[in-house]
Amino acid sequence: MHPPAVAVIRLLNGTGTGLLMGAGFALQAGRSPSDQPPVLLVFLGLAGLMFLMAWSINRGIGPLAERFSYESEAEMAQRVSDEINEVQRSESVNAKWARLEADVLAHHLGEEA
Repeated sequence: MHPPAVAVIRLLNGTGTGLLMGAGFALQAGRSPSDQPPVLLVFLGLAGLMFLMAWSINRGIGPLAERFSYESEAEMAQRVSDEINEVQRSESVNAKWARLEADVLAHHLGEEA
């Protein structure tokens, strides 16, 4: 299975190609860019936007590059496992501190009574 970034790049390039084909069919049907509404220009603009977003993800820049990684499944599983282990260690330390504080408070309350 491919990383998420590769799938998104393929999706954006395919969508851009489809929009270019739609613009080509519109030109073949006799529409001009100056027609109202300017559907041909909208299709060309959206196709350019799709190709630009795919290029930016491929270069690792832009807002979508942060959302879709090039990690393989094994790398992602290892990263998630490491994060889970870190959270469990942190929770264990927090639980031990809470128990220590409870023991100290119980000891102080026992001395005052």
